[in-house]
Amino acid sequence: MACSVYRISWLRAKARYDRWKEEHLLVRHEMRWTVSWFAYHEMMWQRRYEEIDDEDSADGLRCYALKQAHLWRRLGEHSRDTFNISLPSSDTI
Repeated sequence: MACSVYRISWLRAKARYDRWKEEHLLVRHEMRWTVSWFAYHEMMWQRRYEEIDDEDSADGLRCYALKQAHLWRRLGEHSRDTFNISLPSSDTI
C-alpha cells in the first residue's frame, strides 16, 4: 500500500515537472516571437514610408509612418532588453 502511494506521488511530481519544463520552453520561444513581431512591424512601417508617392499628403503620411516605425522599434528594443535579463546568456535574443 505504501509503495503505491509513493509511486503515485512520484508520477504526479514527474508530470508536474514535465509540464513546467514544456511551459519554460514555450515562454522562451514566445519571447523570441514577440521581438520578431515588433521587428516585422517596424520594417512594414519603414517600407510604407519608402513607398509613399502621394505628393498632396506626403508630409503627413511620411511623418505618421516614421512615428509608427519608431514606436515598433522602441517596443522591440524594450522587449529585447527585458527578455535578455530573463534568459541565460546562451539564449540571448
